[in-house]
Amino acid sequence: MSVATIAPFDASNRQTIAQGHPTDWQAPHPKDMYELAVIGGGPAGLTASIVAASAGHTVAMVERNLTGGTCVNFGCTPSKSLLRAARAVFHAREGEKFGYTLNEAPRVDSAAIMTRVREMRALSGRDPAVSVAAAAGIDVFLGDAQFVSPDAIEVDGRRLQFKKALIASGSGPAIPDVPGLATADYLTNETVFELTTLPRRLVCIGGGAVNCELAQAFRRLGSEVDLVGSAERLLPAEALAASEVVSKRLAAEGVRLHLGVKPTKVDGGQKQLTLSDGSELAYDALLVGSGRKVHVDGMGLEAAGVKFSAAGVEADDYLRTANHAVYAAGDVARPEKYTHAAHATGTLAVANALDGAGKRVSDLVIPRCIYTDPEVAQVGITPQEAAERGIAIDTHRLDLAKVERAMIDGEADGFVALYTHKEIIVGATFVSAHAGESLPLLTLAVM
Repeated sequence: MSVATIAPFDASNRQTIAQGHPTDWQAPHPKDMYELAVIGGGPAGLTASIVAASAGHTVAMVERNLTGGTCVNFGCTPSKSLLRAARAVFHAREGEKFGYTLNEAPRVDSAAIMTRVREMRALSGRDPAVSVAAAAGIDVFLGDAQFVSPDAIEVDGRRLQFKKALIASGSGPAIPDVPGLATADYLTNETVFELTTLPRRLVCIGGGAVNCELAQAFRRLGSEVDLVGSAERLLPAEALAASEVVSKRLAAEGVRLHLGVKPTKVDGGQKQLTLSDGSELAYDALLVGSGRKVHVDGMGLEAAGVKFSAAGVEADDYLRTANHAVYAAGDVARPEKYTHAAHATGTLAVANALDGAGKRVSDLVIPRCIYTDPEVAQVGITPQEAAERGIAIDTHRLDLAKVERAMIDGEADGFVALYTHKEIIVGATFVSAHAGESLPLLTLAVM
């Protein structure tokens, strides 16, 4: 059985491991045949397994690391805990605009903050994922899964024969090929929450959602922060107007932005990063958040007749692979690498694989949210996506500076934009406080 480890080995992390990958787990004796075998116990795989088992199907699920996947263990839960602490500190410092001041600036106890982050992660998984899955009727195997034929996988010498299979192995942080980086100490979204103190100087490589969230959080907590992005703007996948609001806010809060440049060298000994424009950034901690790498290696996909590349497993609109008995869902097969997309595609894959539902992934409308302050929430197409696809859209925008409630709350940075094509809503962008909570109803209207 594989072993899962996270540092520091404190009470909260021991609880997280016990919930997601217990060292004393006894794998069941494999059944002669499974109606569904699932590789991966993250949001796509775990959701698919529970849905299938709840419908009375025999299910085997294999997880090599922490059951629950990135969101619970290395993403949504710990990051939102850190962001909440940072927001509390920020608001305590911002009292003057509401007519009050504190006798002294808030004192940040970084050790206490990071301890609470790990406590919240353990609390989020307070129902042991492995035991819950087993109680739902799923045969759980902890270890590395490998296809040995088009209709069988092996886990630690145990052969699992299946009628249908689902690959939901997810993704991990992509590490850019920068000279010196491999031998330098660096953080990713999987290790940043291992910090027990806040770095005095933090350099973030990557201008996407994860680094924008964490850069703002660490800056609010008192770190000096430089953010390096190879694109000309932050959040290049989002609407340009949203990117502009976030860039202005981060810069106003003291995050130093270096956009349109690339890292060319890391000196781990001197703790210095050199950029393509010749500038040099000193750091105490280096955070790499420059995309995701799908998990396709070591699973014997060739033996299953499944086509794949560095971009992921190839699957059609029904999430079938080249082997029509094998489906793929979540990060490993889809460009939308976030939790709700994994939930949705895992559920769709089960319906198609076991019930012949014939549902198309292209019909899904899945919103997403970036938890900077202000938040950026998006559903449907963005203006640049419409332009790339040759779709003429009309933009209907309301700036929050014209909304009295936003002015009263001191949260007037941002806007709401609806995009229509022939009077049909095809997309929307919310940039505001609580944008993620404002989007669901509109999601129902997007076609």
